[in-house]
Order: sequence, then C-alpha cells, then structure tokens
Amino acid sequence: MVKSINVYKQYIKFGYHVSVFVMLFMVSCKQPEKVAESIAETKDSMPGFDMTIFKKDGDAYILPWSDLLKLTFRDTFYQSLERDVQLPIFNDTLKALDGKLVVAEGYYIPVSETGDADIVILSAYPYSQCFFCGKAGVESIIDIIGPKNLPKLKTDTKIKFKGKLKLNLDDFNYLVYMLEDAEYIGKSD
Repeated sequence: MVKSINVYKQYIKFGYHVSVFVMLFMVSCKQPEKVAESIAETKDSMPGFDMTIFKKDGDAYILPWSDLLKLTFRDTFYQSLERDVQLPIFNDTLKALDGKLVVAEGYYIPVSETGDADIVILSAYPYSQCFFCGKAGVESIIDIIGPKNLPKLKTDTKIKFKGKLKLNLDDFNYLVYMLEDAEYIGKSD
C-alpha cells in the first residue's frame, strides 16, 4: 500500500513538473516583434566562422552540450503579459550550427504524458537531475521532433540522434533547441 502511494506521488510530481514546464516555457519564450526581428538579424549566415572547431561524426557535426549549456537570457518586457520575461541569447557557436546536420547524445526523457507521441526529449542530465525536476535549465534539453526508428526505451537510456538543429525563435510550442527530421542512431556508452 505504501509503495503504491509513493508511486502515485511520483506520477503526480512528474505530471506537475511537465505542466509547469509547458506553461513556463510558453509564457517565457514568446517574443515581442522587435525582439524577434533583432534576433532574426543576428541569425544571418556566419561568414568567416571556422566550422573546423567542431568534431564530426560522418556527415554531421557533433553537438556539444558544453556550448548548449552556456545559453544566456535577457529580460525583456512583454507587453501582453505586462511583465518582464527571459528570452534566450544564442552565441555565435550555436548560431553557426543552426540549420546544420548534427549528432546529439543525451538521456532519453519520454513525454508521452503530454499526449504528443511525435516528440521525445534529449537531456544533458538523467531525469533525477534534469529540467523537469527543477535541477537544470531549459538549455539542458532538446526537443527531438518526429524521431525515426525509435525503439522502446527506458527513461534515462543514453542515446544518440541525428538531425537538423533548429534554434527555436518563433514556434512557442517547442523548446529553445529542436532537432528536426531526427533519426535514432543508437544507444551510447
């Protein structure tokens, strides 16, 4: 009886964290037009950027968590909410990888509880230390969109995906980092 109550409490806690995450993300990432325009201006191709600083796995760049985790934010007043929200500031390294084919490695976090079977989360940290438990920021997770060849996996399985990186600036139903046309490569060591 006590064990089933503890399991029930864990499900409630997980559901709460997912709900809070979705709500906070949707509120905090909506951008006023002038902020979106200024970000778009800086997103132009990066002439002269030395792409040889990135390691490659075949035809794809290896996406370094160390660069993803360095994401910074700026407070911007959001008129419709009548308050400040935090918006991401992507560094040049991340901008250089935007739209490129990358390989991302991390911990599998299913989001089937939200009802969207076409998305899974790849996390820099295991579930007990990840964003959903309040121990990391939104910069530590990636939306894996439409994962292909995804077998049944357990939470916290360390895996790799290959896909096109998108620094999400305008679709507020998703995370800051997205991997589009993602293909499951396999488990990691």
